[in-house]
Amino acid sequence: MIRPSTAMVAAALVSLIPLTVTAQTVPAPAPTASPTPAPNPIGPALGNNDPCTSISAIVTRPSVTNSVCTVRPNHVEIETGYLNTTTPGTGNTVTYPQTLIRVGTKIPALEFQVSPPQLVRSSAGGSPATVGSSDVGAGLKYVFGYTAKFNYGGQVFFTVPTGTNGTSANGSTAVYALNAGYTLSPVFSVATTLQSQSLTNGTQRWSSFVPSFVVSATLPNSTGLFTEIAQFSLANGPGTPTRTQYIYGLYHDLGPRLQLDASASTSPTVSTGKYHGVGFGLSYYL
Repeated sequence: MIRPSTAMVAAALVSLIPLTVTAQTVPAPAPTASPTPAPNPIGPALGNNDPCTSISAIVTRPSVTNSVCTVRPNHVEIETGYLNTTTPGTGNTVTYPQTLIRVGTKIPALEFQVSPPQLVRSSAGGSPATVGSSDVGAGLKYVFGYTAKFNYGGQVFFTVPTGTNGTSANGSTAVYALNAGYTLSPVFSVATTLQSQSLTNGTQRWSSFVPSFVVSATLPNSTGLFTEIAQFSLANGPGTPTRTQYIYGLYHDLGPRLQLDASASTSPTVSTGKYHGVGFGLSYYL
């Protein structure tokens, strides 16, 4: 925890100095008071080497790889965004506001997550666009441990079939994930997430394994770049091929509480449907 320091002002007296005419007392100059550090807007630290002291470390969008860090007690973080994905020869899908609400609990390393319904607008060829809402989800995220360079944690997330107009999974889904990050240097860092997903289309249920790996570079002026690769086994259902996806993006912090991001994604896997997308988002820490 960053504690404000108390300025200590001392007065020193020197011995009387005999002069040929008289003697006088000479006071020593008072030391300059130390400035009081501003409190960390992210919240109290977990301990020494805490990696979760900036909004850049906490925000988890727009990559598949989840950040290890959690929101601190008495704080809330809201992530939101817009994604436009195009499948050549098929159409495009727009998803917004991609809201994720993350709430710090009384346990400093634990957060509660809620994903409200998202609007999904799909168009194919000359057909009229369809608009629906996605399923509602909630979960928990926890920081297991950390050192000066390495941190790791886990999370669980569940959805219930509340979506409309063809955009629901038509059944509950569950995601179990392990997250880890490592700082290579003051500029470069890497992170990974290993997810086990229990998915359904209403009539079938299957498990998908989703590993992802991201490399990030911290630039001057609170700006960063990242590139990620992720793979989705059984991407379109039981017995279907694995899909590979790449994401390239950048982010910029506007002060300690607000972050903006922009990204481009692409999948070259023909057997699961090639696509590309663009997105942008905003994250705010309360």
